[in-house]
Parts: sequence; C-alpha cells; structure tokens
Amino acid sequence: MFDRSRVDLTQVKNNQSRKNERSAKERFYCDVMLGKLAQKLRLYGLDVRYERNRSGMAAYRAARAEGRVFLTRNRRLQNLPGVLFVEKEKPVEQIAELKNRLGLGPGVFEKKEEAGLLSRCLVCNEPLARISRDEARPAVPFFIYQIHYEFRRCPKCRRIYWPGSHVQNMLKDVKRKG
Repeated sequence: MFDRSRVDLTQVKNNQSRKNERSAKERFYCDVMLGKLAQKLRLYGLDVRYERNRSGMAAYRAARAEGRVFLTRNRRLQNLPGVLFVEKEKPVEQIAELKNRLGLGPGVFEKKEEAGLLSRCLVCNEPLARISRDEARPAVPFFIYQIHYEFRRCPKCRRIYWPGSHVQNMLKDVKRKG
C-alpha cells in the first residue's frame, strides 16, 4: 500500500486548496511502463518526464537527481524512497488513483483555466506558448481553424494544440472514475 512518508512531498495542512496547489506544482517522472499516463498527466498541465529508453533503476536515479516523484508499476522499485507505486492498469484509472492518493482535486482536473489544461506539450513536456489564430492557420486543418479560437505551440517540437473534444472527454472520464 502507499506510504506517503516514502514520497518526498512537502507536509501540508488539511486545507484542500493548498493541497491542490502543491500537488499541481509537483514534478513527476513516469517509468517506461507508464507512457500513456505521462501523456495524460501532461494534458492536465502537470510536469511529467518520460523517456521510452530509460527504465528500472536508471529511470529511478534520473527522477531522484531531478527531484521528481517517480511513478512506476515495477514492484521491485515500490519500496524505494521517492517512489509512488501505481496499482491500476488503465491510464484513466491511474489518473483517478493519483487524484485520490495525492489529493489532486478540482483545481487540477476539473477547471480548465486553473488546471492548466493544454499548457504542456504531450510529447516534449515543454510549456506551451499561446499563439494567434493567424499563426496557427497554416499548420492546422481548415475546419479546426474555423471552429477554434485558442491555439498553443510547443517551442521545442513546434506542434500546435487546441482544446478539442478530447479535453472534455478526458475530464468526463476522470470525474466518472475518480
């Protein structure tokens, strides 16, 4: 079972808003088994590092060196300091599990502006920059340009994001499961 003392999280009062604020600023490192979870957490604006070619102790050491909470499904690593063992298998259930275990509440998963939805690149984890519709126009399908007014670009990989139906679907899944 989860032991909060093993994860290097700051002690916080029971005040839910402070808890949500701290948890939203927490930095995570997902091991190789949790790639989909890493991507979904990034969609919610959380700082999540993930490397497909690094697993096990190498990934754990990298997480510790960067001061990140290490998320894993590897039972051999679950008792190390700074590790949060993820019990669930499906990403939506994993998010609900993290929501409950870390106290990630409405400020992270349910209110778009406070949560930072679409604030990080799903591929690179870089913070996204807002761009104008005119800047996005050459890079997005015309029908997307016609129906959306908010666009963001990753400064590293140059991918463009907009708040499509996938955002609302993810929020519904988390509310239902969490």
